[in-house]
Amino acid sequence: MGADANLFVFDYAKYRAEVVPGFAALLRDGVAAEWMLEVQRREREAVGLEDYRAAISEVMGAVDLGAHCSYLGEDWSVAVPVAGSRNLYELGWETRACWSESCAARGRCPFHCSAGTAVEDLLFWFQKSVAVRCLGEGQFLGRSVDCYFYWEGLEELGAPTRVRELLELLGRRGFMVGYRWVVGTDGIHGWLDPEETQELGERLFALDLPDYECSFAAMRGFQTMRNLAEGTGREFLWPAYEHPEYSFERLSLSYVRTVCLLAARVGTGVLGGRGGVAPLPGVG
Repeated sequence: MGADANLFVFDYAKYRAEVVPGFAALLRDGVAAEWMLEVQRREREAVGLEDYRAAISEVMGAVDLGAHCSYLGEDWSVAVPVAGSRNLYELGWETRACWSESCAARGRCPFHCSAGTAVEDLLFWFQKSVAVRCLGEGQFLGRSVDCYFYWEGLEELGAPTRVRELLELLGRRGFMVGYRWVVGTDGIHGWLDPEETQELGERLFALDLPDYECSFAAMRGFQTMRNLAEGTGREFLWPAYEHPEYSFERLSLSYVRTVCLLAARVGTGVLGGRGGVAPLPGVG
């Protein structure tokens, strides 16, 4: 089992101005903004946003995250979460939830460990909203690739510690709101703001990685179709990315560099996700 890992151009300003306050208002006031309902009309996989607050109001009630929450940052990110968080299959809800005993809103907050499945539909709509409203073009990084996939190669390249710090934010900043409820393999793994995005691109540009034109088209040019059933007499074609002189790990890391540089050109951030996280056309 596994899921494709992708890195997207990410409209961080829109995320901060629209998505985060929209969901904070939903939890506080029980009102879904019109753009949220438009996202819902495109997706029919979970309880409706307009019904979300009603569905849990008897159990939880309203919560003002801005007044109480110290677990999430202003952009709903968490710091690199827990030691030993490399195995995503171990990052279920109880690992990721807030365990504060002192927060006055812990009995009402959907992100507290006591909330249980009350947060599942909220996370679904949050992830869909980010994908629809904030994501631009993206690039495949590899099958089931996580930020720690690059650690050994970065050691060989003599990369500074700061590169690992930024990649870890890209892979774990969505620890609470980005991952799916059950386990953390799919969903939004993390993101970088525009300044962090530019910094990571520049730092990776200084490393010995494949050199090519800075464009999505150039990255797609390394794609080939491989027969996974070769030697069996059957044909099972699957896309693969290969470079004649570099390992896939370094090629994939160069894709991170290139997407960051492309995003920096237009002043946006980047977002990393797995398992179907992608923008939908026609809503923005």
